[in-house]
Amino acid sequence: MNKKYFIILIVALVLEVIVFNITSYCNLFGKYAKRTYNSDGLAKKQSNLENNYNGNLQLKYYGEDEERIFIQVPKINEKTVSVKLELKDIEDVVEYQVYFEDETSTEYQSLVSKKYIPSYEKSKYMPLYLSGKTESLIIVLNKDLYENVDKVIINENIPFEFNFIRFTLVFGILTFIYSLKNAKIFNKEYSVKDLNQEIILISIIAVLFALLAWINNFSTNVTEANFYSHDFVEALSKGQFHLLKEPTEKFLNLENKYDAFARGSTGIQRDVDYMWDTAYYNGKQYVYFGILPALISFLPFFLITKKYLEIPIVVFIFSMLIFVLFKEILLKILNMFFEKIPFKFVVYFLIIICSGSSILYANGMARVYELVIVAAVYFSLQGIFFILKSFENEKNKYLNIFWGSLFLSLSVACRPTALLVSLIIVPYLIYLLIENIKQLKTNKKPLIKLTISVGIPYITVGIALMIYNYIRFGNIFEFGAKYQITINNMLALSNRLATIPMGIITNFFSIPNFIPDFPFITNHNKLINFYGYYYIENMIGGLFIIAPICFLNFFIIKINKKIENKKLKIIINSLTIIGLLLAIVSIAMAGSSQRYLIDYSWMLILSGILIFMWLYSYFKSEEAKKILNYFLAIITIYMFLVGLSSGILSEKSYMERHSPEEYYKTKYMICFWE
Repeated sequence: MNKKYFIILIVALVLEVIVFNITSYCNLFGKYAKRTYNSDGLAKKQSNLENNYNGNLQLKYYGEDEERIFIQVPKINEKTVSVKLELKDIEDVVEYQVYFEDETSTEYQSLVSKKYIPSYEKSKYMPLYLSGKTESLIIVLNKDLYENVDKVIINENIPFEFNFIRFTLVFGILTFIYSLKNAKIFNKEYSVKDLNQEIILISIIAVLFALLAWINNFSTNVTEANFYSHDFVEALSKGQFHLLKEPTEKFLNLENKYDAFARGSTGIQRDVDYMWDTAYYNGKQYVYFGILPALISFLPFFLITKKYLEIPIVVFIFSMLIFVLFKEILLKILNMFFEKIPFKFVVYFLIIICSGSSILYANGMARVYELVIVAAVYFSLQGIFFILKSFENEKNKYLNIFWGSLFLSLSVACRPTALLVSLIIVPYLIYLLIENIKQLKTNKKPLIKLTISVGIPYITVGIALMIYNYIRFGNIFEFGAKYQITINNMLALSNRLATIPMGIITNFFSIPNFIPDFPFITNHNKLINFYGYYYIENMIGGLFIIAPICFLNFFIIKINKKIENKKLKIIINSLTIIGLLLAIVSIAMAGSSQRYLIDYSWMLILSGILIFMWLYSYFKSEEAKKILNYFLAIITIYMFLVGLSSGILSEKSYMERHSPEEYYKTKYMICFWE
């Protein structure tokens, strides 16, 4: 083993054995009396703890709190460095909190609460950093746990734990960081022929796959919003577009069925009298979300197995495909316009676009809302991939344009606003059209091929969607969004243009709430003052703040004057302008939600990457290049950490709610001081 890597191994070992197990050594530097308190006294609710103390735990209700039990450990009169709670006959994660009375105060003071994980021994211990002798402790639990308390132990040694996963992660991260700076392979130019470089890129994708799988699996709630994967699929299997379940008479008798207040005030129940977030039209309920994911995955699975394919699985598959396409598209564009690219930059760019795209976030709460967005992004990227391939091979140029046009048009069947992504290829198609017209007299075939390869996919998919819309809503251009049964009356909602400035500030520049506790970031619903209706739901942060590379798009006007390569200029401008346009449309039509950023974040990130790479090529000073190098490394780390944290947090803390054991084991693995 290389000497440097051996040193890294030793550092990782020292961190694991000493630093990450620091609480295990709290009993080593002094003699502390260990005491065990059994639960016999819990059978009675003592009213006077001091007079009736018999060495057992005593229970008392303080004030009028009837939801919690307060278990007192009185008359300790010893220096206390740890407390252990033992519960019996429980399987779920539960919360407990400790109050203490030491030499600083005669009143009880509270400590931060902790989670008790039955299968994780260290979670049962709390290290204490109190002043002088401890007079008494109180442990607070939910009242339902009254019979589950077994014992409390004072000053027992907190067990040492060598966490192999944590050790491996730390060693891997330190090795990766060191290699990026010192290993030859990362500091030489990128080459498509270098197999070792390709293996590294594939390994990064594999790590991202593992993170996707971990977040998706432990955040899954298959019972939510299953009208798409269950009810809609059943309807399609019977050859109809409206849902089989019909709204009740109570709902149908409402004068204004789109008024959420009217529904609530008349006792009409969501998902009982009607199905939430469906489109109601002429007595029927429809799914306004794109039909394509249902047709290509959920319906075939149901027809073959007679079972339902769950949404998180499909979101995960689309997400993996997106990461693969990010890699392929990124490499194609970089190779097309830049000759000398440090390989470490390619690594940074891949991590940046995958982390900043909010795909990890989508897997943290994989529902129908996230499904149609990631599906639309996949089909858009797959289309762009084929368009880029048409640059490479003249023989198969129009076949690749056909496939590119087909996938781009199909993205509209997932999410209608994805039609705007097709504008990215318009300059290229116009260029081909002009070139084909010039040679029309000598060769008509290229123009015919271009017309067919673009026209057939868009016309066929367009006509199919128009028929689909007309059958449901009597309008070929109506996808059903305005007929939503949701929190607001979308039919009557107006003044949407007035919301655009506020939406831009929120979606692009809202500041994340960073906190010193796992997962180190929180959601917020903060808006500037606006005297009207605007939808916002649990934002992590604005795109430019969570993906700072997007700030480089502000240089687009200046660099337009200096970029000599017209194709590069067109691609950068197309990505920036269409990304901004899609953001504005999303704001005007929907509002602000972190998942909406997925529609266009990849475009603005990709344009930022290309601008960065052009700046790096433009500057000749080694000092300037060094600054850009550090800038890129820092934002890569930042974007990866924010992307991972946002996936763990998600919109509604799904991992914490549905997999608390995994969530809190992860927390205590990272927050070793607890």
